[in-house]
Amino acid sequence: MYHLRPVAERRGLVVAAAVLLFLVWSNSFIAMSYLLGREAAGQRLDWLSLTTARFAPVTILAAGYCFGLRRAASFALLRAHGPRLLACGLLAAPLYGFALYWAMEEGVPAPVASLITALSPMFLMVLGAARHGERVTLRRILGFAVSLGGLLVISHARGSLEGFSALPVAVACLAPLCWSLLSSLSKPVAHDVPPFLWTCLYLFSGGIPLLLALPWAGGRRMLDLDGAGWAALLYLSLFCSIGGFAVWAWLVKRLPVSTAGLTTFLNPPLTLASKAILVALFPATFTFAVMPLEILGGAVVLAGLAVAILR
Repeated sequence: MYHLRPVAERRGLVVAAAVLLFLVWSNSFIAMSYLLGREAAGQRLDWLSLTTARFAPVTILAAGYCFGLRRAASFALLRAHGPRLLACGLLAAPLYGFALYWAMEEGVPAPVASLITALSPMFLMVLGAARHGERVTLRRILGFAVSLGGLLVISHARGSLEGFSALPVAVACLAPLCWSLLSSLSKPVAHDVPPFLWTCLYLFSGGIPLLLALPWAGGRRMLDLDGAGWAALLYLSLFCSIGGFAVWAWLVKRLPVSTAGLTTFLNPPLTLASKAILVALFPATFTFAVMPLEILGGAVVLAGLAVAILR
């Protein structure tokens, strides 16, 4: 019976890491919305300059870590997995950013953008079965269906997609597809590569073209940011990108990609909760109102997640 305790402790660590990660990531949608001018404050960055400005600090810090502190290991990984690293980097930085930020600038609000990321479990369930031989169990299907029902309740409560053209919503759906492909490409090497080093290497690979484009696309607007703008930008760069992507790589290493994908259902209810708190603290800056039906939908989402991943 003594072997049960370490297993329980590992499960507890995985659950704690997932909850902490999505607490951080749920606020990323609010930071993006703030910088893009979708809140009460004016626009600070457009979709293109937000992408380049977010990943400029990431690329520089990742380069310093990889080629300053972990030079030998980094070059070995580049030789062994160069094309895979480049593909992961392009999916994580420019492609994901372009899709999500353009859609949000075109009017898709932060809570709805967070809802759209809930397509990731569907993509990852399909990729996990097709590429990694993972079983699509009845428990996972049931949990997915329950959580999806909760998302529909939240969406219905706000009339979330009324008045939107189909194009911004369709483009926003490309973001979770990019993220799912990134996770699937990282899975085969996850057990052999340190998660933080892998994360920094692919962020460096994908961030190079954005860093080179910064003087012509976003550099001036980045320098004009005020203190609040810099706080939101560095939150996206340091906490959400470097820290968040590394924790995600750690989760993918320890879980099937389809199971890790189901944890993204934490995003919508946590985004709603974070937005409600920010509105209460800074009513002149953030605009939002949480409805009882949204609280019910968030509870259903979490219940579905529990059904899918907890035994």
